[in-house]
Amino acid sequence: MPQHYQSYRLLSYKVNRPLCKDEIRDHMPRDKPSQSKPYCQMTVLKMNSTFLECVDKFYGGRGAITATGIVMGPLTFGLAKVPFQRLFRYSDIPTDAMGIFHIVFSFLIVLPYLALYIFALRMECFRHTHYPLRFNRKTRMVHVFRTNGTVLSVPWDKLYFTLGYGAVGIWEVLGHLLAEDGKTIKETFVLSTAYMREDRELRSQWEFIRRYMEEGPEKLYDQVITMYPVDKRKEPYLFGLKRFSMHFAYWPIVTLIFSPLILLGSIGRWIAMRTCKIPRWPAEVEAESEIEPNDPYICDERHLASYNDMLTVFRRGLIGSG
Repeated sequence: MPQHYQSYRLLSYKVNRPLCKDEIRDHMPRDKPSQSKPYCQMTVLKMNSTFLECVDKFYGGRGAITATGIVMGPLTFGLAKVPFQRLFRYSDIPTDAMGIFHIVFSFLIVLPYLALYIFALRMECFRHTHYPLRFNRKTRMVHVFRTNGTVLSVPWDKLYFTLGYGAVGIWEVLGHLLAEDGKTIKETFVLSTAYMREDRELRSQWEFIRRYMEEGPEKLYDQVITMYPVDKRKEPYLFGLKRFSMHFAYWPIVTLIFSPLILLGSIGRWIAMRTCKIPRWPAEVEAESEIEPNDPYICDERHLASYNDMLTVFRRGLIGSG
């Protein structure tokens, strides 16, 4: 069967291919506990007795590309200024060979750079604020919000989870939907946590989801002590600043040194979020996700403490940097 790439979560995953040896070796069974303790890794949007909803793996770093664009934008247009001015000022159009070469060479540099700049911004802006994953333990269905706005809905028991090495050199937990032969990958999504090395946080977050689906929220409820304020709205600027700062939370001195870059990143994050749409689940997904009115395990921004202590929680090591 020919191989092609499935565009997913701003990157591509190869599908219509058999499981590789590493994916078989690192298989993470749904019915077998991980050796790592369950941790939510600062990924939970909502949790209750019906479903668990998490952010996508790029949510924590949103804004970095846009912030880079804020800096590189003036440089891009500065580079483009000379050839465009000379082209549209007819009196200044050179007729000598060196002058023509200068314009052509400038265009050859500027146009690919401009295209790359627009493509990079498009990865964060004018898309969706985030791409949630919803795990419904009552229907035993997993719903994944794709980057094109469609939704993958697949039974939990038909998914194959494994530790994988990502497309940009990061480790992540992959969820594969397999064909009837049980070894050909039809579609791939990734859980909310990713690291530059094969770390215990990956297995901890997997164990959190696995235990929720297999055992329920009872033993996990106390772990979810902070929440994203993004339910049907875009995140406030201050929250985005705190979330972006978490990448430096273990090193206060480094945070101070790089505070101008953190501030710039938070502005980029705010711009990216304001240009994006809020994801909306289809009516049928919402209908099957109805929460019992007296559910004692509801975790959302209306039933949980504020997110003000997020950095403190992070530094204590109760959550990872997913």
